[in-house]
Amino acid sequence: MISPWVTHRHPGHWPDPDRFDPGRFTPEGEAGRHRYAYLPFGGGPRACIGSHFAMLEAVVATAAVVGSYRLETPPGPVPLATGITLRPAAAVPCAVEPPARRRA
Repeated sequence: MISPWVTHRHPGHWPDPDRFDPGRFTPEGEAGRHRYAYLPFGGGPRACIGSHFAMLEAVVATAAVVGSYRLETPPGPVPLATGITLRPAAAVPCAVEPPARRRA
């Protein structure tokens, strides 16, 4: 059994594994890493068939929300609950500020 939660935080694959660093997923960052160091949709012949669509949809949805609203969460780490999937242990408070009204 492979635990994505443990694999995604393994210091042998990730320098400073608990730090948020989107630069890890640039082509240069991925080039030196094992192919299965990051496996959000599984791997091999039984990988999720919807992974490409899900990644595209996530980018589009994130761009739409972030471009239209300001999201703010309290500082500090989010407590996690592990199981088959990873999720926050409790609700994560988030303040959503609507877009500024544009003057005509």
